[in-house]
Amino acid sequence: MDQNRYIISNGVVADGRGVFYYNGSVLVDSGRIASVGPLDDLEIEGLPVLDVGGRLILPGLVNMHHHLYSHFAPGLAPHGPSEGFVEVLEDLWWPLDASMDESSIYWSSLCGAMDSVRHGVTTFFDHHASMNLSEGVLDVIDRAVEKVGSRAVLCLEVSDRLGRERVKNQFEENVRFWSSHRNDTARKGMLGIHANMTLSDESMAFLGRQKPKEMSIHVHCGEGRPDYDFCVEKGYHGPIHRLDSFGLISPGSLLVHCIHLSERDYRILEEISPAVVTNPESNANNRVGRMDRGRIGRFLLGTDGMSGDMVASLRSAFLLDRQAPRLWEGLKDAFFDERYDYVRRFFPDLRGFEIGSAADVAVLDYVPLTPVSEDNLLGHLIFGAKGGNSFMTVVDGKILWHDGKFTDSDLNDVSLVSEARKAALNLHGRFEALDWNGHLR
Repeated sequence: MDQNRYIISNGVVADGRGVFYYNGSVLVDSGRIASVGPLDDLEIEGLPVLDVGGRLILPGLVNMHHHLYSHFAPGLAPHGPSEGFVEVLEDLWWPLDASMDESSIYWSSLCGAMDSVRHGVTTFFDHHASMNLSEGVLDVIDRAVEKVGSRAVLCLEVSDRLGRERVKNQFEENVRFWSSHRNDTARKGMLGIHANMTLSDESMAFLGRQKPKEMSIHVHCGEGRPDYDFCVEKGYHGPIHRLDSFGLISPGSLLVHCIHLSERDYRILEEISPAVVTNPESNANNRVGRMDRGRIGRFLLGTDGMSGDMVASLRSAFLLDRQAPRLWEGLKDAFFDERYDYVRRFFPDLRGFEIGSAADVAVLDYVPLTPVSEDNLLGHLIFGAKGGNSFMTVVDGKILWHDGKFTDSDLNDVSLVSEARKAALNLHGRFEALDWNGHLR
């Protein structure tokens, strides 16, 4: 089929902010949204028509905080009992990232990006960690993401935990990638920071001095109580106050979790308005608590590497915080409005179903049987779609996934599974042998 000009037809077209057609169609022309409207108004003779059988047609979904490298984590047994948040890091995640090599980074990124596309996610903000490999590592991830066809904003975690020299190398990798992709329409960069509790004041001052003004940070912030306590013990009012003290907070900042905060932290959020990302499934898994929806009314949703499924993350956000104020309104804003506005900082052409927008589309594999409207769309996502398996995923007008298969035959090849399993097996072997410092156990 010619993918230059075609119609996605016979579905419930909705963008969560005003566009709604119960029996609707979307015309894609040269990678752009050319028209959106009722089914009967978009019958153009000679154009390919992809009938989606009444499924939900949405703008491509976005994962605001992901860890692609965690795609190879299933099956790993932590090195210890992991009773607290820091122990989870020391017994599982830090030994894992210390074990990553170029092969495991490429294959986990490729498979993680594929999983995202299978769930209608067209763009993700990835926060990578590999303490023993920094130079060129974002290019490895970029190569994997490009093969799949996704959009992504990439960064490498900066952390002091293996020494100050690593901080400099990690910082330079972030700046190099950010600088080389400033005009890229598919990939962008940010400055990745692990968390306050693994960076000294000297390293934070270095980041504050050297970071280009236009470069935004992507950081775990107040995820566990130890991160908050670390900042207070150093004389700051909390994790956001410490970041701001070194000039690192801006409206473009991506502050992830924001569970353990002080009154001063909340005031800074109000004054500067950085983006806050909550990750409900990860928070529950790590037993770190919940973001205070009464204090943080504007937020975004991520998975924190738990999966590539943003509809499942939305459902979890609903089920795990039923007492939150503005429960429905807040989640609708996070899933649609707030997400659209923030993503446009990086990809200005992503404007949902506006005419002329880049054509990123997710057709969920869900056919509503009960009445669906703009008012109850979120309820259909949470209780109907549940897990957000995609029937069709489109990026920049290119169909990446359709009816259970990738359109790039390479991604359906059984040899891909074999190579990925080999890389994962080798990674698991290194994980068993190494501690979080990268030393033999």
